[in-house]
Amino acid sequence: MSGRAGLVRTLAGVGLVLGVIGSITAWFLSFEGYLPGDSMVRAWATPKDRPGDDEANGSWVVGDVAVRSRFDAVTGFGIAEGEDGKKRWEFVPPGRSQICGSAPRADEGVLLVAYGTESGAAAGVSGTPAPPGRGKGCGTVLAFDVKDGRELWSAPRAVSDGRFPGDGFLEAGGGLALIHDERTDQEARAPGANRSLRALDLRTGKARWTAAVPGTCGVWDTVVGKEQVHAVLACGEENADGPDSLGGGDVELTAAAFDRTTGALRWNVPIDARRPVPTDAGVVIESADPLVLRVARSSNGNSGEETGAFVAFDQNGRPRPGVELSGDYGQIDAAEVVGERMYALAWTYHKGRHYRLIAFDLKTGEEVWNEELDEPAAGLTVRGDRINVLCEWSTQSSAITELLVYDAGNGEELDERHFREEAPSGHFFEHDGRIIVTGAAGGHAFTAFERW
Repeated sequence: MSGRAGLVRTLAGVGLVLGVIGSITAWFLSFEGYLPGDSMVRAWATPKDRPGDDEANGSWVVGDVAVRSRFDAVTGFGIAEGEDGKKRWEFVPPGRSQICGSAPRADEGVLLVAYGTESGAAAGVSGTPAPPGRGKGCGTVLAFDVKDGRELWSAPRAVSDGRFPGDGFLEAGGGLALIHDERTDQEARAPGANRSLRALDLRTGKARWTAAVPGTCGVWDTVVGKEQVHAVLACGEENADGPDSLGGGDVELTAAAFDRTTGALRWNVPIDARRPVPTDAGVVIESADPLVLRVARSSNGNSGEETGAFVAFDQNGRPRPGVELSGDYGQIDAAEVVGERMYALAWTYHKGRHYRLIAFDLKTGEEVWNEELDEPAAGLTVRGDRINVLCEWSTQSSAITELLVYDAGNGEELDERHFREEAPSGHFFEHDGRIIVTGAAGGHAFTAFERW
């Protein structure tokens, strides 16, 4: 009996050891993306860019086409079944001109870009020198059909000094193409407020209206909503000038709305009723319906911490309860607005960054649910009732290693997938169940991963 008992104990011990080894092996295979049902594998990738080329100034996935815009070309890649990122079309700006801007959205399958030549010492920043003498600036707007790259129309854009502008001078939505024209120094009545707003038909380029911008204001940023065109305006005293006025009380950023049919001004209100928001504040339009602005008043570049808030307005310009950029939940890094909800990634620091995924009710400004993440988050996107979160192994990493999927209604985790090979940490899109990630200069413009 004792011999049989010893054998049983030995076999049990061996079984336990094998079970532990099996569990460790299964965990390792799952973590590395080698177990079916737990993995993300690469489906295809576009050809690599030339090393050292400038970063893209825009990337989009529209229908079955992924589009990348760079200073030297706009390129469309097919992503339908069987195309596997093959180049469909490409536009190269003429002569020594370069792509200098694009609309952040490709509405109704139409993409807006602008090109031109830059004047003065600023030329050559993107690696392509401008011709000698005064450049024409970012003076030509071009509309493409994303499906095949067909040029639908082009239109001139007024420029004042021949230099390339920053972001936010083109917008597309609701059948409209919005162009911010620059005013001359004599026309500009407030510092930093040197843009007017013009609307064209998105598919034909036919003029629709010029917005009734108040005389002491200029257009800072715009977005097209379902019923109104929303804008951030820079408004100040007439003929205000001097360096103090740029960040002081003379000029402030306001929230405004224009009629989508006529361009008539419906309302123009302070972003903050308590104190002016200066032009050196970081103000970004996060959503049009409802209008939500991300307002960063100050930041600590070393720590990544910012002070400010997400400020929301109703259709009549009345402010709603806001959401602070920093609170008990931590510092909000990224957010996406869908209807009356805002989904945000927030972090706190304790021997590294620790992230949470939070849902806020924009009607009340209150949290709906709050879920802790096991890994540092790199970005999120909301598709229907699902939230996709891409995570990194650590905050020191520059590659994606994990995909988490959550229920948008209650924050329940629905899926966890590990990438068999690290994905580049760029913008990402979802297309037919695949995750499509943008790459950096010298790498693949787009890489698609699928569940396995």
